[in-house]
Amino acid sequence: MIRANLIPNKLLKMGMICVKAQDFINLLAPIAISEQSRTGILASITIAQGALESAWGSSAPGNNLFGIKGTGQEFTTLEYVNGQFIGTVAGFRTYSDWEGSVIDHSNFLIENSRYSKAGFFSYCAALDYVGAARSLQNAGYATDPSYADKVVQIIQVNELYKFDILEDEDNMPMKLEQWQWDMLYKVLGTAYNANQLNWNWMQKIVDKTLTAAELAFLNTVLDGRIDRNIEV
Repeated sequence: MIRANLIPNKLLKMGMICVKAQDFINLLAPIAISEQSRTGILASITIAQGALESAWGSSAPGNNLFGIKGTGQEFTTLEYVNGQFIGTVAGFRTYSDWEGSVIDHSNFLIENSRYSKAGFFSYCAALDYVGAARSLQNAGYATDPSYADKVVQIIQVNELYKFDILEDEDNMPMKLEQWQWDMLYKVLGTAYNANQLNWNWMQKIVDKTLTAAELAFLNTVLDGRIDRNIEV
């Protein structure tokens, strides 16, 4: 697997403009694949959202590829309100490079429980980029009513789905002894009883279909949510 830190840092700094779609894909794919391994978020979704939100990297002030709002800079953006697009001034987060933007995008989706509740991570686990895109829109990621369709079109036209299949055993059901499944059920059952985990994850343990990638994702999410009463 290509790691993000193998990409020349100067290409990820502010001012880097990708004119061609393939240039953008070549830069983002290694980072997106690394994030999929860490969080379970489909690489195709990450690349397509970044492409859509930043016009293939040509419009990413403060290295903000995903239009995530916050503090650091302000500029006019278009929002879809009452059936029409209107200009509005909003604050947006800033990053030192594109890699930081991608990582923060993953964390943003993990930390905001509305995406999990909309089924985003379940669709990602099933490698269903169409369902994942629809769930992002349903959870309110963007106001554009055509947002999901645009993300899906970018994925299909550029065959970004090919990046969603990790070349390892992380996406295969784990081969555990019964006592190990029992221990896993007991440990994660504590999180479930504390409303930190929904039953779909417990069912995967019962069915012995939980993958190593999914377990890694749960560890990442629960570490950040266990003290904040957010359900996965």
